[in-house]
Amino acid sequence: MAVEVLRRRIKTTQDLRDIVSNMKMLSSVSILQYEQADKALDKYMRNLRDAFHILALHRALPHLITAKVKNPRYLFLLIGSDNGMVGRFNREIVGNAKDYLRQKHISLNDVIFVTVGKRVSALAESSRLKVYKSYAISNSIKAVAMLAENVILNIDEVIRKERISNVFVVSHHRGEHNLISVEIKQIIPFDIKRLQKLQNKKWETNNIPQLGVPAEKMFTELVNESLMITVGKEINASLASEHYTRMTNMQNAEKNIDENLEELNLVYQQQRQEDITDELIDVISGAEAMKDK
Repeated sequence: MAVEVLRRRIKTTQDLRDIVSNMKMLSSVSILQYEQADKALDKYMRNLRDAFHILALHRALPHLITAKVKNPRYLFLLIGSDNGMVGRFNREIVGNAKDYLRQKHISLNDVIFVTVGKRVSALAESSRLKVYKSYAISNSIKAVAMLAENVILNIDEVIRKERISNVFVVSHHRGEHNLISVEIKQIIPFDIKRLQKLQNKKWETNNIPQLGVPAEKMFTELVNESLMITVGKEINASLASEHYTRMTNMQNAEKNIDENLEELNLVYQQQRQEDITDELIDVISGAEAMKDK
């Protein structure tokens, strides 16, 4: 291989390494901001739980019907990615959702899907799942809150139109030892038993805050806000998992590129040395020929 060709390959490989390194760094920074946002949402969720607690202590929780629905219908919110370089990230979301439905003996005819992320949406449609609405996903923390609100409004619309009784969220989470796995959570119907237990839980002071609005209105607003925060946290968890997966993939790519660069540089040095040796031989041979004349 010519030295000039090797030099161009080395330059191209070095440029690729710079791109991979920058992508890895951007993912690392993104993970940090999603984790910080998740901590803020946790604090807000605690405030919502306190508000539910106040309602319970005032015996102001609305009468909640716990009877099973005769012919349940389901909505699955699938949260994936818009971008690539994440391996089987989106396939795992669709695959786990379908496996769950099979295990629970739920027919796809009774399920409607809402997707977050262009790639998971394309996979869901190619799998012939009934996709009611699809959303693109943004890396902006501010956009996540707006997206969560839009998703909840859409879910509310689907529930009324399609008589949905159960809503699940399917998303990736980063667990112990940074292992990424898919989690499936039911968010509707609301956890009634947990709310009922709050009636027997003592308030932290002797002065229980008074209700400033009608109990029914307060309960409805709290449920909507709680669902929106839950969806927001799931989107954050998915984005953090996506960037961690991409960062890991970029680390592996970086390692492979470094190994390739090392090999290319070695071949380049060998080829260059051979070319120099050939040139010296030509010069010496020419000198010898001139001497003979």
